[in-house]
Amino acid sequence: MEILWILLLVVGFILILVEIFVVPGMSIVGIFGFSAWIYGIIRIFADHGPTAGWIALASVLAVCIILVIWVMKTKSWKKIMLNDKLESKVNIVDEHKIKVGDEGHAMSRLVPMGQAMFAGEIYEVHSMDGFIDQKTPIKVVKIENSKIFVVGL
Repeated sequence: MEILWILLLVVGFILILVEIFVVPGMSIVGIFGFSAWIYGIIRIFADHGPTAGWIALASVLAVCIILVIWVMKTKSWKKIMLNDKLESKVNIVDEHKIKVGDEGHAMSRLVPMGQAMFAGEIYEVHSMDGFIDQKTPIKVVKIENSKIFVVGL
């Protein structure tokens, strides 16, 4: 029976690795991995006494520390890290270029936000009608704090 608890710790370790390197975010895989660790350590404490339990707990913690040090030293973390840069900007609404009542068309689907073109300029707009399909004619109904609100025609 003792091999079962050690196997449970190994399975928990494998599930944690899958959680870190394969499955994005916190998911059921990570929860099962941590649960396997906790249950395995509790069962070792219960079946084999405190000495074996503390050895199992220390082993799991040592493996975690070694894994973190290895990932940091080998720069493996950079391979799974998100490297995208945000290069978007806030609308700068020029009162001379766009005003309430102007008509244009949706460049993308407005769900309820998207892009629209007015007089050759592309702006980020907010639909007040809910979803508006691409290439649908739209009209500016309100401009508030650099946000352009539109409705479909």
